[in-house]
Amino acid sequence: MEKDRVKLMIPGPVEVHPDVLKAVGDPVEPHYGPAWVEKYARAIRLLKQVFNTENDVFLMAGSGTCAIDACMGSTLRSNEKVIIGNNGFFGDRLISIAKANELDVVEVKTEWGKPVEPEMIHDALDKNPDAKMVAMVHSETSTTILNPIDEIGKIVRETEAVFMVDAVSSLGGVPYESDNWGLDLCASATQKCLGALPGLAPVSVSSKAWGLIDRPGEIGHGWYTNLRTWREYATEWGDWHPTPVTMPVNLVNGLLVSLEQLISEGIPSRMARYQSLAMQLRSGLREAGMPPFTVDKDLNPVLTAAYPPDGIESGVIVDYLLKKHQIQISGGLGYLKPKIFRIGHMSPVISDNDMTHLIQALKSFQ
Repeated sequence: MEKDRVKLMIPGPVEVHPDVLKAVGDPVEPHYGPAWVEKYARAIRLLKQVFNTENDVFLMAGSGTCAIDACMGSTLRSNEKVIIGNNGFFGDRLISIAKANELDVVEVKTEWGKPVEPEMIHDALDKNPDAKMVAMVHSETSTTILNPIDEIGKIVRETEAVFMVDAVSSLGGVPYESDNWGLDLCASATQKCLGALPGLAPVSVSSKAWGLIDRPGEIGHGWYTNLRTWREYATEWGDWHPTPVTMPVNLVNGLLVSLEQLISEGIPSRMARYQSLAMQLRSGLREAGMPPFTVDKDLNPVLTAAYPPDGIESGVIVDYLLKKHQIQISGGLGYLKPKIFRIGHMSPVISDNDMTHLIQALKSFQ
């Protein structure tokens, strides 16, 4: 089996368009100077369209977790309180990051596979009026659940707390209305729905968030992941060196291509295509005797989890697809590891023919 024949259908990183790979292979260029400033500014403009925001946007060099760490560590001081909605593996990750930043965590926990309800966050804010932040994962990759950040944002907006969202596996695959939803800090990554390579982390910051970040006194945790640092270079050095660190310039080249493809296709059209692929897959899973983990009304348009046949651990399905059909999917995470498998369809190049091939492979499992 040749590696380049494997169809990558994991929850990220994703297969990218050949033109994205071609752009990544362009000659290396400086991360400063007029040509770079124009290119970086174009990436920011396109990202603002995808975030659907007028807020400040930065493109950090690092993973999505880097951007999440930046949002928490820049905004809150040690021992300040953050309310974290937790219904999965990456909710646990938010808690770990908060504790590493010496924050006082109020966990709002619900069952894996169930959304964090807005009322739960409302109650937590009532009981903790001193909370400075509410943090949530939008697309909980471990279970495929989409949390109702639009409704929760409306609740947080009425308080003095800021709302931070992990959009690592949703931005570019799920419709976003960052400003209308009241998202004060939003952290994402380029290797999932944005259709580019790993190594870049977009982050958006509202004026409400800057109000907390810019409080007098201690300036937050760290330097590299401090959003003040990124803003300083964007404003004071922006005419020739808009970032505080050497950027992975070739990755930005690839990201520009993937963003321009998204805008060219049309964000609503891309979202509708993902929705159609999700429904096609869910129908095929049921026909194969491997029902989806969530009901259709809770579907995630870019990621689907399913149960293996009775008596079969999910890893058997993962191995079977890879060895027999050259399709790579993922098992579950945490206690769900042997119980479900996860199929990523967040790549812009995944087609209905790819989905048909996958479904036929699942149906042939003995």
